[in-house]
Amino acid sequence: MRATNFTWRDSIYIQLDDEDYDLHNNFNFRQFTYEPAGQLLILEWELGTGDWVSQGQPRLILLRLQGVTQFSFKERDPKLPFSEDDCLASFGYASDEDWADGQFWVDRQPEDDWRWSFIFQSGAEIEVSGDTATIEISRE
Repeated sequence: MRATNFTWRDSIYIQLDDEDYDLHNNFNFRQFTYEPAGQLLILEWELGTGDWVSQGQPRLILLRLQGVTQFSFKERDPKLPFSEDDCLASFGYASDEDWADGQFWVDRQPEDDWRWSFIFQSGAEIEVSGDTATIEISRE
């Protein structure tokens, strides 16, 4: 999958227009919407409310994954509180190659056949493959 208007940094940051957005500490995962007919997956984060969060950041970040060819959701750890479902633990990649064991991160262009992986503090994981990914932000 190719990021069209942003880059990932250090497995929790999105860089867009020279700004870093910390999806682990400053934004809460809100929901995902999957449209199979349109091959579209939308992941949505909203600005957190903690006193450490700069309120000058966008209110909403949408990650639009288009041309989705594979999508899976792995279950959360039922022993953890539901409050852990909205916190992204890490972004990375997943592969079926023998050397890959779970999510991994690389500081280079990923291989085309690697899936994108989003792991949450609750242990839940979203894996997706597709054509392109685009970030949209809303400050309202």
